[in-house]
Amino acid sequence: MEKPVVCQECGQAMKGRRGKKFCSDQCRAAYHNTQKSEEEKKVLQLNSILRKNRSILKKLNPEGYTNLRPEVLKQMGFDFRFYTHQFKTDKGEVYYFCYEWGYQVLQQQGKVLIINWQKYMKPFSPLL
Repeated sequence: MEKPVVCQECGQAMKGRRGKKFCSDQCRAAYHNTQKSEEEKKVLQLNSILRKNRSILKKLNPEGYTNLRPEVLKQMGFDFRFYTHQFKTDKGEVYYFCYEWGYQVLQQQGKVLIINWQKYMKPFSPLL
């Protein structure tokens, strides 16, 4: 008599094709998530923050160039500590980017300038 096949994640008996390892997509995903190294998990977490920051900048800036208060970004969950790269102009102005969407903190005005790299910065650098 054959030994019943059980799910590698939850241990429930499975029916179906031979060689099946998991009873559902949820169990398969949960199993593989627990197998990831801590370093890989940190990279995924960081990338999630960067994607969220990019999404917020894009949402608040449909025209490609916008000024607003930093509190608006913070209320939407923007994290100013994380960005993909910086660009410093000849005038010494620093722009922080989350992929192609960036911002410059305008200290004197108490605002943040949001820009799109392709529309406003591309002529200045070969990065993108």
